[in-house]
Amino acid sequence: MSRAGHPPGGAGAVTVTVHRPAAGDRDPTVGFVHGLGATAMVWQGLLDALPPGAGATVYGMPWDAANGSAWARSPEPRVWLARALRLTDRPPDVLVAHSFGANVVLDQLCAEGSDGYRGVVLVCPFYRSSPDGFDWTVISHYLNGFPDLLRAGILARPGGSPDPELVDAMAERVRDRIGPYGWLRFFGLFSGTPMLDLRGVDLPCLVVGGARDTASYPADCRALAQDLPRARAEILPGCGHFPMIDDPARTAGLLAGFLSDLVGVDGSPVAGKGAQQ
Repeated sequence: MSRAGHPPGGAGAVTVTVHRPAAGDRDPTVGFVHGLGATAMVWQGLLDALPPGAGATVYGMPWDAANGSAWARSPEPRVWLARALRLTDRPPDVLVAHSFGANVVLDQLCAEGSDGYRGVVLVCPFYRSSPDGFDWTVISHYLNGFPDLLRAGILARPGGSPDPELVDAMAERVRDRIGPYGWLRFFGLFSGTPMLDLRGVDLPCLVVGGARDTASYPADCRALAQDLPRARAEILPGCGHFPMIDDPARTAGLLAGFLSDLVGVDGSPVAGKGAQQ
């Protein structure tokens, strides 16, 4: 089942696809949120690897670059997320979000609270614990290295083109579609992370990073897990910014273990279980 939501003004759209419903009322539903310039296809390798009974709902966000950057000139990114979640008959118990999407989820949790969620999985989020972590070299790295990040996403796709010139052209096209406003939304969320009040995100969290990621650094993933009240970090060796594509089996195993910790043998939530620092 798929649904779409189109806000006024043609600023983009959010979509939701129910890959499979939860088997029962006590089985968790997992919602998947992709990152900037990516699509819902990045989750393909994880969907069928979910534990039996768990439901899977995939959200398509306007920051996939397919419809340009008008979304970035409208509401805060977390408003788009809220619109997507309202399209589902049953909100997800667990959110799994990647890259910029992970930062949008984190921003929503800090702004609106974590009521209604059993847990969240943040895959390669962007984080710094102190404003001192931002200077001109950091801005230069994330601005001038932005095409490299997009290039990594293109190469990580199944059947990604080995032709370097074609990959460069595709990355440039995606960058231009995201536009300066899209990049500013990304860096605004990232540079605002030191000011987030993470104390209210009091639910089990799993932070997944890639050991070879040069955008969401492993040290930053560990720092975020350290600063969240109930979180742990897992850094996957040999993976870059897309661990769910670089190593879908291990990423799926981490997700399955996280869900198992959240749900008891009888399907009921387990108080106090989940993630540990």
